[in-house]
Amino acid sequence: MSNVAILIDAENVLPIFADQIFTHAASLGTVTHKEIYGAAAALNAWVEPVLKYAIRPSLTIRPSKYKNTSDIALVIGAMDLLTGKTEAAPDIMVIASSDSDFSALSVRLRTGGVDVVGMGTDKSNELWRTACTSFVILQQPSARAASQPRKAEPARPVPEKKPERTPEKTPEKAPEKPKITPTHSGRIANIRAFILNQLSSREGRMPSHALFSLLNELPDYRYDQQRSKRKPLDYLARQMGGALKIEEGEGGTWVSAASEETETPETAPEATETMQEAPLPEQETPEKPAPAREPEPASPPEPQVQEPDPVALLIQAGAPEDAARKIAAICTESTDRRAVYNKLRKAFGTADARKYLQILKEAAGEA
Repeated sequence: MSNVAILIDAENVLPIFADQIFTHAASLGTVTHKEIYGAAAALNAWVEPVLKYAIRPSLTIRPSKYKNTSDIALVIGAMDLLTGKTEAAPDIMVIASSDSDFSALSVRLRTGGVDVVGMGTDKSNELWRTACTSFVILQQPSARAASQPRKAEPARPVPEKKPERTPEKTPEKAPEKPKITPTHSGRIANIRAFILNQLSSREGRMPSHALFSLLNELPDYRYDQQRSKRKPLDYLARQMGGALKIEEGEGGTWVSAASEETETPETAPEATETMQEAPLPEQETPEKPAPAREPEPASPPEPQVQEPDPVALLIQAGAPEDAARKIAAICTESTDRRAVYNKLRKAFGTADARKYLQILKEAAGEA
């Protein structure tokens, strides 16, 4: 019977896969070592599986953003097991992570005579998969349950019948591709609703890595984020507007729901009165024609007031020239004040949009 050690990267694998990891490990032999590595925020999400399977947690402290402290701790733990510094070296090591950085570790363990079983999602890098002795793709619990065959029920005696013609088998349907919302605005609305729903179930705040693990299962997010060619955090900050708040905290980057900003009330269009001409009274035929009036001298034309150039006003107010021209283009595309403000807010943010809108009002002669 082989001895099996389980090493879990808590910052790369979600706790919903815990049952699959330990079920597969138990089928390989006797599990003699169970350890999970991660920062405080990641380990908090694994509290229930840690208690259920008696996993030894290994807390790591990240000195700054984007440090791979937990990965290094996992590598040290694996090498201690290989060299027998902590306990007898296992025959098989199960490393639960989708991170391809463990490829070199897998090669070293296999050189030392230990089989490596990698376990990660279907997005795991091909280098990490081939470096392992074998690789198991973790599936969502619902999809995994649906893929398992049902147990056959005990046969019941059936009365004899005349042989009937066996119907032809219906060809199985190909699995449907995930449906993606056709419009960009529709995708953003679905993504925002999904994020706010996840945040509301977690008291309005959750680690960014946990949020992105869930978002990667959403077809609208994967399609739109890949097309934007932006990093995930930059994508959320630009597309979600003021709906989210991204900040650094204990254990890394956190995402929370921000309070809705008070938007500029829509200006009601001024009512214009239509002057209707009163019907002319019936005129009596005058006895004598009225004397013709002498033409009044023409008044000199009023001097035309040159309207200020909005591009020049914006540049004088501190806006870059390219931004000023972009604002002028937005004003040309849309005459509705509300639509102009929304486009400015989307392009430059709320604070700059209000500033540029005030400059445009002054250029138009409004208070």
